[in-house]
Amino acid sequence: MKGKLQFLVISACFSLMMCRFHFHPFFIFTTIIFLIFLLIKKKHLLFFLSFSTIIFFIFVYSLTEQLNKSTLKEGLYTVNGIYSSIPIIDGNQFRGYIETSDGEKLPIYYTINSLEEKQALNKINPGTICRFTGELEMPKSPTMPNAFDYKQYLYDQHIHWQYEIDEIEQCKVGKKDWLFFLLEIRKNGLSFIEKHFPNTSVGIVQALIFGERKLIDKDLDTAYQELGIVHLLAISGSHIGLLASGIYYILIYCGITHERARIILVVMLPIYMILTGATPSVVRASFMMVLYLLIKIFKKNVSSIDVISFTFLVLLFINPYYLFQVGFQLSYVVSFGLLFSIGIVEQYSSWLTKLIVVSTVAQLCAMPLLLFHFYEISLISLPMNMIFVPLYSFIILPFSILATLVVAISSSIGQPIVNLFSEMLQLTHQIVLFASSIPYTTFTTGKPALLVTMGLICSTFYLFFQFERYHSIYLLIRPAVFIIFVLFIQAVLPYLNPYGKVIIIDVGQGDSIFIQRPFNKGSYLIDTGGRISFPKEDWEESSNPYSLAEKVTVPYLKSIGITKLDALFLTHGDMDHIGEALPLMKEVKIKELIIPEGFVRGKLEDTIIQEAKKKMMKIKAVQAGERVTFQGFSFYVVSPSILTESKNDDSLVLWAELGGLKWLFTGDAEIEGEKKMIEMYPTLKADILKVGHHGSKGSTSDLLLDHINPSIALVSAGDNNRYQHPHTEVLEKLSLRKIDLFRTDLHGAILYHFKGNRGTFSTHPPYDEVY
Repeated sequence: MKGKLQFLVISACFSLMMCRFHFHPFFIFTTIIFLIFLLIKKKHLLFFLSFSTIIFFIFVYSLTEQLNKSTLKEGLYTVNGIYSSIPIIDGNQFRGYIETSDGEKLPIYYTINSLEEKQALNKINPGTICRFTGELEMPKSPTMPNAFDYKQYLYDQHIHWQYEIDEIEQCKVGKKDWLFFLLEIRKNGLSFIEKHFPNTSVGIVQALIFGERKLIDKDLDTAYQELGIVHLLAISGSHIGLLASGIYYILIYCGITHERARIILVVMLPIYMILTGATPSVVRASFMMVLYLLIKIFKKNVSSIDVISFTFLVLLFINPYYLFQVGFQLSYVVSFGLLFSIGIVEQYSSWLTKLIVVSTVAQLCAMPLLLFHFYEISLISLPMNMIFVPLYSFIILPFSILATLVVAISSSIGQPIVNLFSEMLQLTHQIVLFASSIPYTTFTTGKPALLVTMGLICSTFYLFFQFERYHSIYLLIRPAVFIIFVLFIQAVLPYLNPYGKVIIIDVGQGDSIFIQRPFNKGSYLIDTGGRISFPKEDWEESSNPYSLAEKVTVPYLKSIGITKLDALFLTHGDMDHIGEALPLMKEVKIKELIIPEGFVRGKLEDTIIQEAKKKMMKIKAVQAGERVTFQGFSFYVVSPSILTESKNDDSLVLWAELGGLKWLFTGDAEIEGEKKMIEMYPTLKADILKVGHHGSKGSTSDLLLDHINPSIALVSAGDNNRYQHPHTEVLEKLSLRKIDLFRTDLHGAILYHFKGNRGTFSTHPPYDEVY
């Protein structure tokens, strides 16, 4: 089987991709080409093995799908469940996973009612059995294009419901098995680190020892991601290798034989895998290390490529859904790339040159996946990895383990070491944050098309093939040009695209509308959305508050290659319209800020203006009768005219013509504001009405509807919102006039895609339905 397992890996990937995408013609075609290639090369045994592997994994996937079913039903549900994971407490939010007596896994969500209850819940350990009462809800499909599919993520873990808990009671210690015992050790270890390390280092130490990143500062975590070095905070192959090597040599130093040391490591690695959360990279690295040690124990001669191929096939046999996890993909792609490139690395004697080559290979292997999943790459990732990989491998990781062990033995001796370590980490944090703040170091392409992704993969393979064959850097110019050319095509595609779009972004109970003109001639955002927060006690505050800009708007903009806006329009100062303006300004370059006259009426509005000035934005206050023009395209301001005491009635109202349709964007304008618009513009007409104030009964008067005579109405409102928007009176008015209605609370994001004067409305996607 030597040298053949890699072909079986390819076959397994083809079969599972066909199954996942319902035997899409592209994957059927590539699979057939692969098999034909083996026949042409007269690799008849490989053809038979590959064909058998394809059939086998189609069967495995089908069987997994058959077994991946739920016996539960939506609605009120009471169950005695056992905690199967370490519960997470963040502010007044309690989350975790429980397992029912039928073996079904459920993610639970509970709002803590008091500080005393929070302290009691904090004592719950894995294995505890409680009685839960709450509501089973179907996970929702993503409501934005290119958004993370949480429903699919849960399904791939054999989870079919979300469990919103109302009561947790009758908790008792359950039966302790070895898995819960290890999870309890993990929980106690995380608590120990949190207790003895300062805030500047606690998150990093938890990440390096236990694979837990939740306490890493949000800005710092983002900086590591943007620089392409976030893998250093995950437990990976190099991490496992260094740790295993260190323990191995300590055991040898203590007089234990090589064979016994290997046996000890074979036992310890699966335990450590569970202690660190058993993520795909940890499972892969631990499995590989165990196989390597077993091969040494039994004195077998097996290549590293065969070892990693075997682990790949075994893990997919256990769970074929692994193939579609980003962590699994990156872990194996980079590992395979480095192993196949070992001949390139070994022809250099200088350790610095080897480091450069290894870092370059890893970056090139990961690039297609990073662009496909995250839409951008760091242009300084290579030098940052060259600096931080040795730093973390040989200084920070060993130092973090040493500091933890010493402080566990003696707090008085260990605390100075912890403080020294924290000071050193603080310096690295400053370097990372500074590097991430350097402009133009991130290349955002948008989500590449499948053909572009394949072109990038083929170009990368061609580069490696040329270098391994000819061992000459000069002969790499042509394949390097191919890679750059493919990236260039992806970068310029928006400027060649004759289509424009208007999308009502699903920001829940708020407003945010993105407009992109054809050929990328201009990008504009009307409002940012925002979550209205109510006063909370200190214990209720989350350490990582949810940001719509960071989780919804910015990822969507990046997915279509947008990193700057020509203008941000803020209609008025309500939180649900401008609450995400500050986070958005941190992530996206904005040329011009357009606000209505009288915009500043509170602290938030003033803070936004000051931040805009710091970022050297052009700020323009407008009122009715003015026109805002960008390269031949205009927004006409129809309100406010005469300022009042009402923020809503003084909303910035815009009229524009896009894709052959006349649009009226009303902000939160209410009936009095509507009357003023009609009086000032007696001939005002609109095909599309963005319904005012999320469909409140205080807006969208009969007078306005009869005057502008729209054919389509758009409502931006939150699912099951507390205000019950849109109001039944507004819905009746629209229905009476046979005005088509699209709602974000029911349909998700609303997209108008147009070319010239013709376009199409679609929703993305509605909650598990198609309209």
